[in-house]
Amino acid sequence: MSIMIPYLLVNVLQIGAYAVCMLYLTGELALQKKHPWSAGISFFIMYCLAIIIQFYDNEWIVIGLFLILSLYFLFIYFNTSKSISQCLNVVICGYLIETVCQVFFIVLYNLLHIPCDSSGYDDPASLSIVVFGCLVLIPVLRFLPVRKWMNNLENVSYSSSLVLIVILLIISALSLRYNELSLGLLMPTIASIAIFSFLGALIIMQSLADQRRKQAISDYETYMPILNDMIQNIQKQQHLYNNQLASLIHLSDSYHDYDSLSHALKSYSNFAENAVDTESYSFLHIENKLLASLFYCKFHEAKSAGMKMIVKVNDYRYHSPCSDTEIVDIVGILLDNALEASHENDNIYVTLGKRSGSNSPFFITVENPGPLVTGKFVHDIFSPRYTSKKEFTGHGLGLNVLKSFVDKYHGSITVGNNYIDTADHAGQQQQYIFFEIEI
Repeated sequence: MSIMIPYLLVNVLQIGAYAVCMLYLTGELALQKKHPWSAGISFFIMYCLAIIIQFYDNEWIVIGLFLILSLYFLFIYFNTSKSISQCLNVVICGYLIETVCQVFFIVLYNLLHIPCDSSGYDDPASLSIVVFGCLVLIPVLRFLPVRKWMNNLENVSYSSSLVLIVILLIISALSLRYNELSLGLLMPTIASIAIFSFLGALIIMQSLADQRRKQAISDYETYMPILNDMIQNIQKQQHLYNNQLASLIHLSDSYHDYDSLSHALKSYSNFAENAVDTESYSFLHIENKLLASLFYCKFHEAKSAGMKMIVKVNDYRYHSPCSDTEIVDIVGILLDNALEASHENDNIYVTLGKRSGSNSPFFITVENPGPLVTGKFVHDIFSPRYTSKKEFTGHGLGLNVLKSFVDKYHGSITVGNNYIDTADHAGQQQQYIFFEIEI
């Protein structure tokens, strides 16, 4: 009994030091003051389970250590906002830091030939090692940039945590292979293997979810300027329309007889001519709002260059195995190529959506004035670094990237020529090149 009391007290100090060190590494140690009861209860449960494990782990020291690390992991996970992978890294690093503090005194005692029982806390020397190790932990955390190191470690990919999990699984399995297989060893070993396997599965799921979040953020940063540009253009147009409407409303204040008012209205006929053609903006109803905003921006880009982009939408709610951002990438490449290949007064024709009589979930055709399509031409335009521009201002990768998207989803690309009547010269036809994508 006289030995048990200091043993339990020193265990409280040791387990508490490990817990405080780990919480300090998370940067959320001060937050525990807001929830003292939950932190205290979880620490008490962890302490009781750790004592039970230490009492019965003489035959399975390694597995006992793994189970105690699992307790620390659960303690950190439920008392902080850290992710599963981050909690695992914090537990391992925190345990190593406190252990190194104690190892320093173990080595010192051996150099001074002070006997101590390394298997327990049955003698004053062993107890003092724990006490001194906890005291040294204070300046270590205070003066060394351990939290900065921990922050750098948190930025490491999930692969580091998965490698650690695999190592722990291998060690657990080896303890079954090279130790006497008894029920007392089998149960905790299987428990540790199950825990690490479960943690590994959770980390993989977390990494996939994190990857999706990163992709969403990347998409947001890439396409938000397009949305902002569309909003600004709409606001400018709305401002102009408001001024024009206000002028029409107040015409009656300036002209009091029918003839002068009629003449004034005719002079404003250019208002109707310059008004927005609602059919040309039908693409704004596309369910993929990123794609709608892309069309809006490219439509005005063509208009500012003296070209006309005519968009026909057959299906506003198309379905495709591609993600919305991949569809935007595909359409963006086609429209950019068409704009670069066209000149002032040229027309660009775009048809979007499911083609009539086709089972293909997504279909788009982009037509613009272009050269004669030959086998060599098709081969060249889909080759990396190829460009037909005289001034090589791009990378020549657009159509090659487009082909990789289509191949990824086993779609098809058709390139050919059409001949369209020109508005300026009746009876004459202009040669167009078209790209059809079905995915």
